Amino acid sequence: MRKTSLTTFLLIAIFTSPAAAVTDTVIFNGNIVSTCLITIGTPGILAANGDFSVLSSTGAGGTSGNATILTTGGGGNVSTSAPTAFAAAPDGGDGDVTFASSYSASGVTTLLDVVGEVASPLGLGLTNLNVDLSATKAAGVFPAGNYTAEVVVTCE
Repeated sequence: MRKTSLTTFLLIAIFTSPAAAVTDTVIFNGNIVSTCLITIGTPGILAANGDFSVLSSTGAGGTSGNATILTTGGGGNVSTSAPTAFAAAPDGGDGDVTFASSYSASGVTTLLDVVGEVASPLGLGLTNLNVDLSATKAAGVFPAGNYTAEVVVTCE
């Protein structure tokens, strides 16, 4: 009888005692590549000056276009390129016109009225970019009609 009691006691001790805790580690890996992402927001508005020889987003009635730039790596630069001609203009509106772009930035990068072709370094994160454009007619006035111009924003 004693043998049965000892066996029963050992079985109860084995099956009712708490198990030893076991731990291990799960590893997580990730990789973010260096990138520059441009998202175009609202378009700009060109307004004529008093003598209709300049269309500009900075004059009365004009509005800057905007974009956001997200950078995930260092060494990125932003610049803009003014067009060489209107994408759309009424007859006589596209002759003898000189274009100039500029930009300002806020957010992780702060810039004010930078000439478009000048490359400016960007901070790491989100930059809000305001883009401006002017079109100047060398002689005469801009005729009535709708005008469309495209400024290229570059992040490299």
